[in-house]
Amino acid sequence: MKRIALVGVTGYGGVHFRHLRALAEEGAADLAAAAVVNPEHPDAAGPLAWLREHGAAVYPTAEALFTAEAGKIDLVCLPVGIAVHEPLVKAALAAGANVLVEKPAAGCLAAVDRMIAAERSAAPLRVFVGFQHVSAPEVGRIREIIASGALGKPRKVIVTGIWPRADAYYARNGWAAHLAAPDGTPVRDSPINNAFAHYLNLALCFATTNPAMPAEPTGVGGTLYRVRPGIETFDVCMLEFSTAGNASILICLSHAAEASSAPRIRVECERGVVLWTHEGPWEVRDATGTVLDSGTAMPPHERMFRAVLEAISHAEFAEGRPPVLCSLPMARKQVSAVELIHQELDVSPVVRDCECRDKGQWVIPELPEVFERIWQTGELKLPDWK
Repeated sequence: MKRIALVGVTGYGGVHFRHLRALAEEGAADLAAAAVVNPEHPDAAGPLAWLREHGAAVYPTAEALFTAEAGKIDLVCLPVGIAVHEPLVKAALAAGANVLVEKPAAGCLAAVDRMIAAERSAAPLRVFVGFQHVSAPEVGRIREIIASGALGKPRKVIVTGIWPRADAYYARNGWAAHLAAPDGTPVRDSPINNAFAHYLNLALCFATTNPAMPAEPTGVGGTLYRVRPGIETFDVCMLEFSTAGNASILICLSHAAEASSAPRIRVECERGVVLWTHEGPWEVRDATGTVLDSGTAMPPHERMFRAVLEAISHAEFAEGRPPVLCSLPMARKQVSAVELIHQELDVSPVVRDCECRDKGQWVIPELPEVFERIWQTGELKLPDWK
C-alpha cells in the first residue's frame, strides 16, 4: 500500500484531505503523515483528530515532515501557495517521494523549468500538477476525438466563466491578486492563473490534435481590466491567444460580477464542434450536426487521485496511452500563456460602469451580457470600461 503525506489540511488542503481520507478508509492508500502548520485554525480540528486516530504522523512544517519521513513516503501532496511550489517540490523529490502539486505549476516559466530539471534528476520519481480535469473521462474522450481527425483541425476555442469574488477572497493570504509573494517570488495571481487556470489549460488541450501535449501559445491580444481598487493584477480578462497550431483561443473570465456563470468551452473545428460545461453537459457534433458523443462532466478530483496512485504503482502506466494526469511539461503551457499576458499587456483600471455591492463584491452590471455576445459571435469586441 502506498504511503502518502499531505502538506496542509486547511484551505484547499481540506479538499486534498477529504479525498486522501476516503482512499485511506477504503484501504487503497495509507495517509501516513501530514504537515499541519496552523493547528489552531478551526478547519484543522477535524483533520487533526482523524490523523491522530488513524496513527498518522503529524509535523509542524513541511521541512520537518521531509526530514523525518525521507525515504518512507511514496507520494507527497502539495495543496500550497504558488510561491512555495518550486522549493517544496524539490524538497519532496529529495526526500524520495513522487509529488502532486497544485496548479498552476509555478508563477513563471523559469521556476517550472527548474522543477522539470529536478524531476529528471530524481527519476524515476514523477511530479504531477493538479489540473484535475485532465483526468476527467470526458476530457480524454474529447481529446481522443479531436486527435482522430474526425472533426478536422481545431480552429478556435472560446471560453467564458464568471465566478464572483468579494473582500474575503482577496484577504485570504498575502499574495492574492499580486504579481509576487511578499518574498518576491513570482505568483501572478489573477482569475486566469488561479480559479480559472483549469479552463485555460483545457482550452490549450483542446486547441491541438496532439493528445499528449497542450498547444503552445505564441501570442496574445485583448485587455486586462482592474475593477476592484487596490489590487495589483486584474479581476477581468478578455483575451485572444494564438497558438503554434494556428488555432486561436478566445477567453473571457471575471470575478467582477454578482452572479456566477459556469465555465464553458466551445471548440470550433474544420468539420465539427465540441461543447463542454463545468460539471454540466458536453457533446461532440460533426459538420452535419450529428452527435458523435455526449454526456455530463462530473467532478474529476477522485479520478485524479486514483490515477496518481496507479501512475506511481505501475511504471508502464504512461507508455503508449494518452495522459490522464498533467505532467510538468504539460502544465508549462499554461504558465507560458500567463507569462505572455504579463509581457504583452498592461492592466487597464475600470473607472466607469462599475459598482461595489454587498461584502465588497465589485460588479460591472453589463459584463454577463458582454461575455454572452462574445460567446455567441466568437468575436472579441472589447467594451469601453477604461
